[in-house]
Amino acid sequence: MSDLPSFLPPVLDLDGTWKVILNKLYSIFKKDFVDSKVYFTNLRVIYDTRKLDNEKEEGFWHLITKEDKKLGRIPDYKRAKRLPWAKPTIENHNEPKVKVWDYIEGNGRVRIYLWLENYDYAVILERNRGKRKHLVVLITAFYVEKWKKKDLARRYQKRV
Repeated sequence: MSDLPSFLPPVLDLDGTWKVILNKLYSIFKKDFVDSKVYFTNLRVIYDTRKLDNEKEEGFWHLITKEDKKLGRIPDYKRAKRLPWAKPTIENHNEPKVKVWDYIEGNGRVRIYLWLENYDYAVILERNRGKRKHLVVLITAFYVEKWKKKDLARRYQKRV
């Protein structure tokens, strides 16, 4: 992947055992989201802090794993290698290489899509309602597979 925007670090090398990889990934998540505050425009970005199956937050798992209908959440190495891109994509959303739009999901919730179209990466945030309008929730971030590009393009066309 050549010619990355200056605000993006290189993708991670994820060689090693799953334990080593997981520790490496979590240290990045902790530095970027747990130990520091992230903002999208003037809105504070929060994440799912629930710890359902172990000591790591659900928000972390949604940045490094994908849903498998039979197995539940499984490691997604293409997604995980780009974990260091999540925070800079959010903070540099006004860069020309980041396509940003609001989209009303089927459940009526408004999500913010940040798509690095030329680099196959997307971050999804969700707007809060009511008293928490000053916050947005980090839903996920992922490597955009070929089949997903068409879906993102469709959502962009139907943006609000």
